[in-house]
Amino acid sequence: MVLQFPLPRRGGFQLSKEDVADVESSLCAVVLHSTTRLIPMLHQLRKGMEPYGLVNLMAVNPEACHSLFVPGKILKVNTDFIMMSCQPHFSEKGTSRERTERKIVHFLKDFLQEIEASGGEKSESLAVQHVLQWMTGQPHVPILPDEKRHFKITCKFDHECKEQLGDHSICYPVVSACICTVTFPLQHLNTYTEFKTVMSEAVRYGGGFHRV
Repeated sequence: MVLQFPLPRRGGFQLSKEDVADVESSLCAVVLHSTTRLIPMLHQLRKGMEPYGLVNLMAVNPEACHSLFVPGKILKVNTDFIMMSCQPHFSEKGTSRERTERKIVHFLKDFLQEIEASGGEKSESLAVQHVLQWMTGQPHVPILPDEKRHFKITCKFDHECKEQLGDHSICYPVVSACICTVTFPLQHLNTYTEFKTVMSEAVRYGGGFHRV
């Protein structure tokens, strides 16, 4: 649908009554066009809910169903949200493996804080929501209360990728977004510089909804 808005018929930016009427008519056409596109979708949604009695339920309890269709206050994704959602699977307490794993968790927090502090100054810069999407397949905080309450990101640690895969120079974290799980290859993440490089490349080039 192509709409052509009239240019002012008189000097400067002053519009005549005819111009204003044309603009109002065009705006009405835009609203009508958008509404017409949505109506069939809403009919399909209603038809799909009818067999489960949800249409009647919404009619009887509109307030209870309101939050299912109209999002309330949505928290912004930040470092605290991701770190609070992380559930690391640490090795036995007091072992060298556990100390290494905790170091990686600290690296992750530093990495997120550094991204957050940069504020996406450049168009190609990473943002915290990019990391969340890479980990879970979604770049936003869960909307439904029950989903938000049970939202967790499982962090696992691979200590033996070289033994399993043979001699290699680089290995990226493995993400299973469907189950919100990320496995860090510890033999390639000895320093924060290495962690930052590997994570930046993984998030930037492996952000799809799949295993990296």
